[in-house]
Amino acid sequence: MKDNRYKAVKSLIETNSFKKLIDVFEIVPISVVRIEVKMNYNTLQRRVTNPELLTAKDINALAELFEVEPNLILSLAIAGFKKLKK
Repeated sequence: MKDNRYKAVKSLIETNSFKKLIDVFEIVPISVVRIEVKMNYNTLQRRVTNPELLTAKDINALAELFEVEPNLILSLAIAGFKKLKK
C-alpha cells in the first residue's frame, strides 16, 4: 500500500508548488522514498542534493512513484541545479 504522502506530493508537483526537487523530501523523507525506488539512502540523497547526478532512470522512477510526468521531475531537478550554480 502506497504512503498517502505521495498523493500530496503529486498534487503539489502538478500545481508547481515546489521550487526544486529537494523540496519534495520535506513531505516524504528520503528514507521512505529510497525503499520504493530501490536505491541506497546515501546515493539518493547525493543525487537529490546534486541534481546534475540524476539519471534518466532516477527521474523516471521518481515520476512513477509520485504518478506524475517525468518532465515535471526533470524541471524540478533543473531548477535545483540552477540554484546551486548561483
